[in-house]
Amino acid sequence: MGIRNKERRQAKQRRQRGRGDSQRTGWSYSRTAAPTETARRADERWSAESIDTLLVAAAHAECDGLDARPVIAELAGATAGLRFRDMVASRLSAALTNDASLCLHNGWEPLDLANVLRRLAGATAASLVEGALPEAVQRQRLSTAKEQRWKRQLEDLAGNPKVVRAATPTWETDLTAGVAALGVLGHLPALPDVGPRRPAETVRPGTDPGILAKVRSLLAKAEATEFEEEAGTFLAKAQELMARHNLDRAAVEAGRNDAQAVEGRRCWLDDPYLKQKAYLVHVVAKANRCRSVADYELGMSTLFGASDDLDTVEMLFTSLLVHATRQMTLRATRPAKPSLSSSARRPAYRRSFLLAYADRIGARLCEASLVATKAAVQDQGDRLLPVLVSRGRLVDEAVDKAFPKVVSSEFSVTDYEGWAAGRAAADLADLAMQRKLAAGADW
Repeated sequence: MGIRNKERRQAKQRRQRGRGDSQRTGWSYSRTAAPTETARRADERWSAESIDTLLVAAAHAECDGLDARPVIAELAGATAGLRFRDMVASRLSAALTNDASLCLHNGWEPLDLANVLRRLAGATAASLVEGALPEAVQRQRLSTAKEQRWKRQLEDLAGNPKVVRAATPTWETDLTAGVAALGVLGHLPALPDVGPRRPAETVRPGTDPGILAKVRSLLAKAEATEFEEEAGTFLAKAQELMARHNLDRAAVEAGRNDAQAVEGRRCWLDDPYLKQKAYLVHVVAKANRCRSVADYELGMSTLFGASDDLDTVEMLFTSLLVHATRQMTLRATRPAKPSLSSSARRPAYRRSFLLAYADRIGARLCEASLVATKAAVQDQGDRLLPVLVSRGRLVDEAVDKAFPKVVSSEFSVTDYEGWAAGRAAADLADLAMQRKLAAGADW
C-alpha cells in the first residue's frame, strides 16, 4: 500500500469514526444504566453504517498501529440488546461475503481463500469465510470450466462452513475471528488467473479408471510403512505407473482437439520449513514436466502443467513429504547413535535434512521419468515427442505470463549431519526398482 493511499484511508477512517461517535454517544456512556434501557438506546442509535465503520476500523487496526480489542468489545455489545448484536452479525456476514467476492474477482479461488485464512487467521476465521463463499461465488461471472472447478471446491468445503450468529456461546470468539478474517481478506494481493480454459472431462480416450486407485493404494502403503526401502519400493512403482500412464495418454491425444491444455494449480504448504517443502514441490514438478513458483509470504506454490501431470505431482509430493517427515522424526526418536538424538531435533538439522532429501529424490525422479519417456517413445513412435515439446513450451509461456518477474531462490546448508541424513533417506527410497521388479513382486 502506498504512503499516500494509507494516509487517505486513515483520514477517511478518522472521519467515519467521528461520525459514528456522534451517533452513539448516548449508548457509549450509559453502561451503568439498566440493561433494558441500554439495549433500547443501542437499538435506536446504532446504524448499519456506523457498525460497518467499526468493523473496518477493527479489521485494519493493526496496520494503523492501533489496538482492535476495545472496538471489538464495543461491537460484541455485552450490555446491549440481542437486536444490536444481530445487526453486528448481519453486517459482519455481509462484509465477509463482499470481501470474499472481491478476492474471487482478483484471481483467488474458494480453496485458496480457505487455505490462506486458515494459515493467517486460524481455523474459525477460515470456517466463517467458507460459510460466505457460496454467495460470493454466485456473484461471479464464470466460464463453464471455472464453474465446474469451483463447484467441486465448494463441495470439498461443505463440511466446514460456519455462520456468524449472535445468540451463541461463541459469539465473541466468532466476532473476533470474523474481524481477523476481514483484515486478511482486505490485504490479499491480486493473483493471476490459473484455472482451466476448458471444461474438465470425466473420462477421455485412453483413460484407465483403475490406474489412480492402484496408485493411491501404493502411496498409502508407502506412507504406512516405517521401513525406508519398502517405502521407496511403493513410491517407485507409483511413479512408474503414473509416468507411463500420462505419456500413453499424451500419445493417444496427439493431434486431437481434446488434447490437454496447460493449467495452473495452487499447492498450499504448512509451517515449519516452508521454503524446504516448496523446494520438494519444485523437484517433483520438474521430474513430471511441470513448473512451480513459490510464494513464501502466502505459503503456497503455483504449479503449471497438463492436468494428468499435475495430478501426479500432487499425489507424489504428498507421499514424499509424509515419508521425509517420518524419516526425520525417526532419527530424532531412534537415532543410530545416541549422540545424534538432540541434533536431529534442531531446526538447522531438519532444514538441511529436507533440502538434501529433496535434492536427491528430485534427481532420482528425473532419472525414472527419463527411462519411462524413452520406453514410451519406443512404443508410441514419433507422435509422442512433438506433444511433449509443445507442452513444455506452453508451460513456459504460462509461467512467464502469470509471473513475468519470477526470480530463482538459493538455499544454504547449515548442518552437515542433517544434509547427510537426508541424502541417505532419499537413497534408501529405492526409486530405480530394477531388483524388486525383476523379482516379480505382486502389486
